[in-house]
Amino acid sequence: MSKPPRNLPPSLSRMIKSNSELRVRPLNRSIWRTPDVYHQLLRASWPRITFYFLAVFFLFNCVFAGLFMLDAIGFTHPDPVIEAPRFWQFFFFSIETVATVGYGNMVPLSLFANIVVAIEISLGILFFALVTGIMFARFSRPTARIIFSSVAVVTQIEGVPTLVFRAANQRHNLIFEASAHVSLIGDETVDGNRMRRFRDLKLARTANPVFTLTWSIMHPIEEGSPLHRWLGRPEEAAGDSFEIIVVLAGIDERSGQTIHGRWAYTARDIRWNARFADILGQGDDGMRTIDYGKFDEYIDESAAT
Repeated sequence: MSKPPRNLPPSLSRMIKSNSELRVRPLNRSIWRTPDVYHQLLRASWPRITFYFLAVFFLFNCVFAGLFMLDAIGFTHPDPVIEAPRFWQFFFFSIETVATVGYGNMVPLSLFANIVVAIEISLGILFFALVTGIMFARFSRPTARIIFSSVAVVTQIEGVPTLVFRAANQRHNLIFEASAHVSLIGDETVDGNRMRRFRDLKLARTANPVFTLTWSIMHPIEEGSPLHRWLGRPEEAAGDSFEIIVVLAGIDERSGQTIHGRWAYTARDIRWNARFADILGQGDDGMRTIDYGKFDEYIDESAAT
């Protein structure tokens, strides 16, 4: 038995495996377009979005501290005074105002000061509402703990060469109406034009009524299959640039929401004349076991023969 090497496939496969964005350089696009701020905030990492919110909050209070300094005598000041420059006194007052704390050590008296305070409170309520909405949207997004084998194997099943890869539900809860969709993506020349084409791979079973443990997703490589031309010539397939994209979806029993899992394979991820090692078992207490340490392991049947 051997474990497959972890390589870095190009483009779409790399994006799917690393759960990152596809790097594209747009050309000749109009600069006057609506920024997709909401989507960017949902995609940002937690450290980055935390930095964004803290930076905006800091700048927000700095702006209003500067406005308060335009009418510094329009406030009652505490006695004793905070041991800090006047700007930072107003900065901390701004934080207390926007947070509606109101310690009472500084009170706006003039009309200008009260107008600025009213504007700050209104904008502060809006800011905290937006932050709460973004945080709730990130926390409430349905997530799936679905993993896929890092390689796919081609083995004989009922006398038919079959592409097989694994999927597993790491939560071991019920995923109802699970379905899998597999497509092969490759560049082809059609009538002299270079095109990026999608070809669906027909699966032995496209649905799993109750996906709780593992699922071996199989594509029989029969005549008409896009992979049929490489049977007996795996070295030619290894040099090709095609990608196999897998999307698995189902309904989570606990949340009632649709969850998705995705993965991708390149020609270098396919092991011809091999089969996966067994990972399902049963403990002494009768409980079913799954050995995730062997999840990516395969047996080279060509070497065995």
